[in-house]
Amino acid sequence: MSVTPVAAAGSASGTSGATDAPTTSMSGPNAMLDRDAFLKLLVAQLKYQDPTNPTDASQMVTQSSQLTMVDRLNEIASQLGTSAASQRISLASSVVGKTVTFPDADGISHTAVVSAARLDGDEVVLTAGTWQVPMGAVTTIVATPDAPAAPAPAPAATGTTDTGTTGTGTTDADTAAA
Repeated sequence: MSVTPVAAAGSASGTSGATDAPTTSMSGPNAMLDRDAFLKLLVAQLKYQDPTNPTDASQMVTQSSQLTMVDRLNEIASQLGTSAASQRISLASSVVGKTVTFPDADGISHTAVVSAARLDGDEVVLTAGTWQVPMGAVTTIVATPDAPAAPAPAPAATGTTDTGTTGTGTTDADTAAA
């Protein structure tokens, strides 16, 4: 993993280039059909079947249930992908404000406070100081020490002051006259 300074990062688009659109191309011995290709084959099978020897109904039910099962598995995979992205965002946000240590491309260790985090495809990338750091390159994460707090102002005093007034705005002379 390479760590790059912000100035050297250029303009990254932040997209992985992958799409979720199904394809019907087959390129290997283990290539699988998507839903549309499966339906096209099923319709062609029904259309060109021998009328004297129709397809067995149990085969049709089996194929239909397999299609339903594949659809459900695709839904589960999509939901897991969404959940994983949510977890990566949560992890990224928990690191903002923390001090991280990471090596640069030359192996020199750097320490900086994380000011931002983003997803780049499936990878969390942190902005730490002037560096863009992949989360996988981080070797240490520690809480950033808080700045020393300013002393709290003293509470306002009540009662008699050295000018002879009380906290109610009356003087001792007013009290004696009453």
